[in-house]
Amino acid sequence: MRRAGLRVALEPRRPENSGSVGRPARRAVLALTLIGLLFAACEAAPLPSPSPTVPLARAQVERVWIDDPNFFVQLNEMVIDGDREIVVGVDFSQIPRHDEIEAGLRAGAPGGSVIEWPTDRRVTMRVPAGGPFDIDLSSAEPAPQSQTLRGPLRFHIDRPTFEVALYRPKDVLAGSLAPGRTWTVHLALQHILSFAADGHRVLVYHGLRPRRTDFSILDLDSGQKSTLAEPFMQMAKNGTSLMDWLPDGRLLGVAHATSVVGDTDGQHPVELPGLVGQGALLSPSGHLVALWSYAEGTAAILDLATGSLRLLPGSFPRCTVGGIVALSWIDDDQLVISDCTADLGGTPRTRVLSARTGATLETRLGDQLVAILAGGVEFRTRVEPAQTMSSPQVAAWLADRTGKVLATLATGVRYLPAPDGSALAYANVDGQHSVIIDPATGRQREVAGEAMTWTKQGELAVIRRR
Repeated sequence: MRRAGLRVALEPRRPENSGSVGRPARRAVLALTLIGLLFAACEAAPLPSPSPTVPLARAQVERVWIDDPNFFVQLNEMVIDGDREIVVGVDFSQIPRHDEIEAGLRAGAPGGSVIEWPTDRRVTMRVPAGGPFDIDLSSAEPAPQSQTLRGPLRFHIDRPTFEVALYRPKDVLAGSLAPGRTWTVHLALQHILSFAADGHRVLVYHGLRPRRTDFSILDLDSGQKSTLAEPFMQMAKNGTSLMDWLPDGRLLGVAHATSVVGDTDGQHPVELPGLVGQGALLSPSGHLVALWSYAEGTAAILDLATGSLRLLPGSFPRCTVGGIVALSWIDDDQLVISDCTADLGGTPRTRVLSARTGATLETRLGDQLVAILAGGVEFRTRVEPAQTMSSPQVAAWLADRTGKVLATLATGVRYLPAPDGSALAYANVDGQHSVIIDPATGRQREVAGEAMTWTKQGELAVIRRR
């Protein structure tokens, strides 16, 4: 018989030839006695322990992963892109009952999913593009050696759908809340960093949360996305302070210590110099980049045409442990840097500098100039310098050239000045709504969705989940 790969053969033994043919009755009794003893021995002997190939009473899961065994599911809920087919994999410490595991997987899987067993201890499920689904492994338990899984083994895989909408500030402030254009995106969007000049290609930050996030160039019209060269992709992992298309169509990325410029598709990157722990702001012409170093308290101008880096004289100290040093441009000849008079202390200070020579043209104490808006309106803030403040005290307002307060602004949010200064926008803390502000009057209007960035044509881009 054959059982679990173990073959057991019972064969009769040939009696030894003694040369005698007598005493047939005695031989028959002896044969019957031996057969009886053999059966008794078989009934009394304990069953053999299960072979390693025999399924356990309850399967033990070592790892659950998506697309790559290195990107294992650590939490009971993950957010991933829904624009393509994905592969869910499960690795077991012992061979499980395949039918039992498959039944659990099919219960939460979308239609069209395909389950396969590359090995007896690994199952994969190809899930077509689409929306959320569940992975039900509740019939199993975490393997003792697993460091990432906790019971019960039920996982929700969220594949969100977002709407990207564009709003013209002039229309919104006049009372029209209808977007100028919308697109549907099947990605786990975290941020839209910038729009290309064509108005439909965008640089998006998306991916497999919380395990991995990538940059991609997404064509909103076609839904097609493409990856960028490795230096840009490293910025997705390590952080970036600026990514945008330049007026000549090239893509610029500013990381924490270097800058990279590539072609319009983010390929053929060329590295440019930078400062350690730098923040960055592109000049109005798009030819220069202002840099400030959090680590060293220095500032510089990066010339994108020549690739040269020119340090500005003096120091530019932090106001708090979070930095809170503002860069703004008046034009390509004048740069405004707002810092504090001493590192983590002193008084808030605003200085207007010559971008060509670095000479200080004007100094103002008591507040910081964050941005200059249409009509000369200034977006100002005041921070209380502190060494150990995780949430520093900040006041924000709009003022005219004389310093007269036009409107008080909310704090604790990220403001987005329009490229032409005609509006100021921010997203509420919950990310469900955004506010567009008229700098001249301080009047505000709210739209649905989270403000991301501005197009080159001056439209506010927001995203909202559908």
